[in-house]
Amino acid sequence: MGSARRKQGDLFEEGRATELRPDLRSRLAPLLQALLTEAARLEAQQQTQSDGFGESEQGDDQDHH
Repeated sequence: MGSARRKQGDLFEEGRATELRPDLRSRLAPLLQALLTEAARLEAQQQTQSDGFGESEQGDDQDHH
């Protein structure tokens, strides 16, 4: 059983990058792009909500006394 275990690599250890097969790369690229786009959209939405400004007040940096 001990011989079947693989050592987990260190996160900061230089590793060897494996090239994806072209067919797999072409299937995964749009999925990864959609995932990153959605994550960026959610991050921007959270940032807008945490600033306390709605859509109508964005960009209004004037002091109102």
